[in-house]
Amino acid sequence: MAAFLLAAALSAAPCLAEFTPVEVPQATNAPAAPEAMENVPQITEKGLTLGNNSVKYPEITGMADESIQQQVNDAILQAGKIENRLSRMAVLISSPVPLTVTYSAALADDVLSVAILSSGALETERATQEWAAVNIDLRTGQEITFGDLFTDEDEARAKMEETIADEILPDMSAHLAAAELLPLPDVFSLTEFGLTLHYPIRRFETLSERAGTITFLWSELADVLDLSEDSVLTRLGVGKHLKLAADAKETLTAALSGGAFPGIPAALGDSVQGLIDTYQLLNDPDLAGDQRMISLEDGAFRNVYILTDNLTRKLDSSVAQSIRADRLMLLGLVTGSTTQDEWRQALGEPTRTVSVSAESAELRRLCAGQTDYYAWWSNATLCLHADEDGVLRTVMLMQAENGGEN
Repeated sequence: MAAFLLAAALSAAPCLAEFTPVEVPQATNAPAAPEAMENVPQITEKGLTLGNNSVKYPEITGMADESIQQQVNDAILQAGKIENRLSRMAVLISSPVPLTVTYSAALADDVLSVAILSSGALETERATQEWAAVNIDLRTGQEITFGDLFTDEDEARAKMEETIADEILPDMSAHLAAAELLPLPDVFSLTEFGLTLHYPIRRFETLSERAGTITFLWSELADVLDLSEDSVLTRLGVGKHLKLAADAKETLTAALSGGAFPGIPAALGDSVQGLIDTYQLLNDPDLAGDQRMISLEDGAFRNVYILTDNLTRKLDSSVAQSIRADRLMLLGLVTGSTTQDEWRQALGEPTRTVSVSAESAELRRLCAGQTDYYAWWSNATLCLHADEDGVLRTVMLMQAENGGEN
């Protein structure tokens, strides 16, 4: 039976599992001409679900060079141990510890990055987790290495290790079951927003018994990025996030219209309990003014918080009323770098500005300064908070009331 299920799941026939569309960043906003679509790489989901067990993985289709396409798909199967997982799943149908394989994928201008997470009874009946990743230049079929991303790989590694040792580990150590974050792990994945390090669970285990990740925004490594013409990061679209452009208002309006920051898996109105179930609490919710400030365990939420109503309501009936990022790089809005003068020049004058005193800032867990409110949508407001030197420190997307005024 195991052999039959394995063959079925790996065959070219339609996937037996329930299909879930995958959002893939495109290299351009312009739609491809119909006659050219057959030569445009695309991600198709494949996999199998048996009872509580599920294996899902991506397959690349539509490439002009079928030999490179096969090479890429073989690399995904090998890195994710997909054949092994499918065979293992077949003998775990009645097991109390299920096996699941999930993935995330980014595809832009022939740069592919896939992160695969296997969870559950992978080798024995004891639950564990294992990360794998594939980063490939689809033009050549060659693996993208760490050195392909930077002008000086050694300096980049040193910079990341210093940040982990001095900033990340001290903040996280109380919330980890295991923490051996240095040296850097070999497994990493890419998006246009940053580089994510994926750790073996024996080296980085969260209190919820998950294999940990750390994400670096590209802006945190700006001095060593290879942004030369036709480089991996240029093709991935990193450059547009490092500096405000003349059309920043239009691009930000479109990017945030869904009530979420791209790259952060939470949206305004999301169930708080649902987010906690998926990404796990890092610590107990804290107060920020008249709201609860919720920290989540997943690496995508480092210095990112979900704000909801105060302690008079239960979490299972609360929704995300605001998403606050004290660390963000988005279309030229870069915390710790962009100035209030720069964003006002690019975005125009705000709907309103509020001065935040030291006393008020302490209650709201901000720094003293000014907050500019941009009510560009009927249901949401963008808030940009600068410190007393006029430097961006916090970006917040919040539910709006009364047609955008909040």
